[in-house]
Amino acid sequence: MTPSLWTDGVIVIGCRDNTAEFVAALLSSGCRVSGIVTISRRAAERNQVPTWADLQAEFGASLPVYVSENYGLSGEADRRVLEGTRSAAGFCIGWQRLLPAWFLATCRNGVFGMHACANRLPNGRGRSPINWSVIEGARHLYAHIFRYNDQPDAGDLLSAPVMTVEPHDDIQTLQQKARVVFVREVVRHWQALTTGTVPLTALQDSEEPERFYPKRTADDGVIDWTWPAGQITDWIRAQTRPYPGAFTVVDDQRYSVWRAGPTGLDYQEPAGTLLERFRDGTWYVQCGLNTSLHLLDHELPAGLTTGRKLGQ
Repeated sequence: MTPSLWTDGVIVIGCRDNTAEFVAALLSSGCRVSGIVTISRRAAERNQVPTWADLQAEFGASLPVYVSENYGLSGEADRRVLEGTRSAAGFCIGWQRLLPAWFLATCRNGVFGMHACANRLPNGRGRSPINWSVIEGARHLYAHIFRYNDQPDAGDLLSAPVMTVEPHDDIQTLQQKARVVFVREVVRHWQALTTGTVPLTALQDSEEPERFYPKRTADDGVIDWTWPAGQITDWIRAQTRPYPGAFTVVDDQRYSVWRAGPTGLDYQEPAGTLLERFRDGTWYVQCGLNTSLHLLDHELPAGLTTGRKLGQ
């Protein structure tokens, strides 16, 4: 019989940089972590996980770390080893799969995670909620912290702090902000979370309509230059690093655009026309409604000239 990795305390489930930051922040706050559940580099590569972190290398010398080859803990070995563990509570961050019911049951007071989106749940359940919220022009996010059940983003709610989407924010800075908020809420409620005395609100009591965000893939990032510059700016910052990025096409080849912003200057050329080139390599591009966009960080090929149209 395989001995349990942990029999009490708190565990963290995740596999990304924000997972490592979360663990480090708890430890520095004096919150005891008993173990970590993560996935291997091979599993991360198979599932195209951005910013995968080697948590075994980072924390394995001081904490038990279980490394799975299955994103979602669907392997026989996962259940055989982890079903024998017991912990007071779990915290999930940097993990983009549902956790199986048998695993949730190993945490006496439940597993808690965060789902940040533009509206109060259940309006905004599903995949890539921060990406979709920024694409839709959100200027604030509700950072829902809730106890997991067997349905996506449907568990009982602990809190929903509001995060402002600042003009400089993109998907990376918003995920960093969300991690900070999650740590603050967990530390603030630590005693109640680990003893099962924290007050929770049933999500079904919400008056918001239910809406699911669909999954996003790299192919979804194509830029439509007929959109106004502000809309394209949100599109780009919602998909920038560490994600595959928004992109445009030149001679049937994709080129990523990582950062851009409206120029505030009016032009009246066809949408997608390269308007002005600067010696630092940046470009102005014509957008819809006579607006224009400044491409500040991009991978467009050298040799393009003004008057050339993107998206062809």
